[in-house]
Amino acid sequence: MVELGQIADFVQQVAQTIAAVLEIEVQVIDRHLRLIAGTGIYFTKINEVFDATSACHYVMQKGQPIIIEQARKHEICMKCVYRTTCIDLAEICYPILIEGICVGVLAFIAEKKEQQQTLIAKKDNLFIFIEKISAMLAYALHSNELNQQVSLLINSQQTIMNSIQEGLVSIDSHENITFVNRSAASLIGVSQEALTSKSISDVFQSPEDILRCLKMLKTVEMEFFTVATLGAGHYFGTVTPIISYDGNNSLVICFKSIEAMPNLVRNYLGKEQKITMVDILGKSQAIENAKGRAFQVASSDSSVLITGESGTGKEMFARAIHYASSRASRPLISINCGAIPEGLLESELFGYEEGAFTGAKKGGKPGQFELANNGTLFLDEIGDMPLHLQVKLLRALEDRHIQRVGGTKPVFINVRIIAATNKDLERLLLSAEFREDLYYRLNVIPLHIAPLRERPEDIESYAIHFTDKYNTLLKKSIGYPTKEVLDRLYSYSWPGNVRELENMVEYAINMERGAQISVSSLPERILAEHKRINYCVKDLERKIISDAIATHANNGNAINNTCTSLGISRSTLYRKLKEYKLNIK
Repeated sequence: MVELGQIADFVQQVAQTIAAVLEIEVQVIDRHLRLIAGTGIYFTKINEVFDATSACHYVMQKGQPIIIEQARKHEICMKCVYRTTCIDLAEICYPILIEGICVGVLAFIAEKKEQQQTLIAKKDNLFIFIEKISAMLAYALHSNELNQQVSLLINSQQTIMNSIQEGLVSIDSHENITFVNRSAASLIGVSQEALTSKSISDVFQSPEDILRCLKMLKTVEMEFFTVATLGAGHYFGTVTPIISYDGNNSLVICFKSIEAMPNLVRNYLGKEQKITMVDILGKSQAIENAKGRAFQVASSDSSVLITGESGTGKEMFARAIHYASSRASRPLISINCGAIPEGLLESELFGYEEGAFTGAKKGGKPGQFELANNGTLFLDEIGDMPLHLQVKLLRALEDRHIQRVGGTKPVFINVRIIAATNKDLERLLLSAEFREDLYYRLNVIPLHIAPLRERPEDIESYAIHFTDKYNTLLKKSIGYPTKEVLDRLYSYSWPGNVRELENMVEYAINMERGAQISVSSLPERILAEHKRINYCVKDLERKIISDAIATHANNGNAINNTCTSLGISRSTLYRKLKEYKLNIK
């Protein structure tokens, strides 16, 4: 509820002006019957509360004006507690209304005969005048309330904008900064007060690119650079035009430091990518040893070189090492050195400056080293890196700084390197396809992941895990592989390692028509290899039996001697003779 007391000083000034001009006393009470303004004797009574029997209370209740020409004789005065002591001779009381609600009363008071005569003689004009003054006070009070609401809203909005982690900068149609939140001031390194009212060109490089959004009238993502005097900070964000009814459109820039972008991406996607040592499956001694060594070196900042055949899970180990390290809250950036064309790999790793080559992005671009700063850079397939880049990589690791393509300034970095390869780097050293100095710089802590064929005891746990995974993804409920299927899997050579096993399980889940993964749903290559192995085993067994028969053929008891040498019973020997169509004399 609005209160007249909110504009008490203004009301007092109005009362004093009226009293000086009309030579009549004025009093104003609020809805609590408290005197908030007055002249003459009433000036000394400000903040006193009127009795509920007073004329002002009557006007407050009725919401209608009254004119009392003869005080103490008017019917309203007859009930007033002040009747015997009242010095008023006449008065006009008028309600102050806001949206039909009475919030106060304005009264013109005659305390002298001359004032009484003037009030009675000019009551019609005074009535119109007091009506206007009452409306003016109501408007002033209402405007004050609206101003307070607007001020509260602005303060609330500024509080909200100051609590946002992204930097916010608003720019008016005259290219001047009108608002800067705390995050923007912190990112730029200048106080909010110092930035406000500056021209955009005093703060940001290439202001024409930012202002172009006013003409486009659409939100645009872009990189930002502060001017050199402010440290040439590098940021990324959006520019959004604010359309005004009067044509004086403005802009809002929302941005973050480019160094924070990897964290944002990781926070958005990292829930599925975060790998711990527990997530690495396998119960074989080879895997347990690898996990133990990886966990032991995770707390170090030394370089790790992970070797192993394709599909053994080298990247999983790299991620597990990162998330077990003190850098876990910082970026983990992966780059496949063999998947990026040689001409692009350098700029991808080290970034580039504006104009470094045809098609270079305006403002340049940070490389993977910069994005991984204070975190970990995983260089997969390091054996495929060209020799000339191996030199630049070695220099970056030794000097702890890089230089963008086309740049002249060093960019200092704090990055842990984890590299991986499925190639024999020592053989590449002999053929001069890999630099020896880089090899020893990367191979500080070697970590080898054994192929799946050397640890068949892990096959079942992988098969169970992938069965659960693809049942969920494919919305099926196929049971785990049968014992016959596992026997086939144990005998398979797994050239593609764990990755091939995962693909096999996905294939089987799709093809299986029964309750659990059976031999009939296995890929042909696994079945074919099993047949070849069986054929080789039987062929070898036939030859061994045949040689034993030939050895003991001239002895007196050939059958018994053959069984003894082979370590089998007579019934087994007869069954094998029939199976392989052999004869014994």
